[in-house]
Amino acid sequence: MGVLDIVVAVGLVALLLRALVRRGPTPGPLLLALVFGGLGLWRGFGPGPGWLLWPAVVLLTVTAGDFLLAARLNSRMPHTDSAEVKAELLTDCRSDGGRQQLTLAVAPGGAVMLDGVWRDAVRRDAVMVTAGCPVCLVEEVTAELAGPEAQALAAYRRDRAAGTNRLVVLSRRGDDWEAALEPVRASSKPFRPVDCPVHR
Repeated sequence: MGVLDIVVAVGLVALLLRALVRRGPTPGPLLLALVFGGLGLWRGFGPGPGWLLWPAVVLLTVTAGDFLLAARLNSRMPHTDSAEVKAELLTDCRSDGGRQQLTLAVAPGGAVMLDGVWRDAVRRDAVMVTAGCPVCLVEEVTAELAGPEAQALAAYRRDRAAGTNRLVVLSRRGDDWEAALEPVRASSKPFRPVDCPVHR
């Protein structure tokens, strides 16, 4: 087994483990999966060891499944203006029967996750922002509810600028709201809005 086969084998195993643990396609790992999957097929069918074929097939299958699932979810996701989403969230969070907890995050593809907990219900929602910046939306809602000086907001901005995405968890405490951060369970790579002067 040559050096190329060793590199391909290590790459296939690493990408396969990543795909199984951190679901959801992102551009960098998706491209790497296609490259290493193609190399694995070429080496497995041709001049390399035949066993490279199987991790390559599994990696490409998982990658294709994740991509198709993400495309399906994106096509079914509501597309709306960020100002409209912000107004609806703040109205709900400030009403007596509204959310008791709100979890906000921007996925690497730009969708805004809006998980909510009411007194008698839990719901997971996501929207694709068509106008405005999804990261600004998360920061503005957090600042409105927990205050612009909230430590979690400052930490969210700092981590995001350093290249790590986080979940912002807002919890109602009587008439006030508290903000905390939690790690992202999928890809922690932050979304970079191209049209936002603040978050490019």
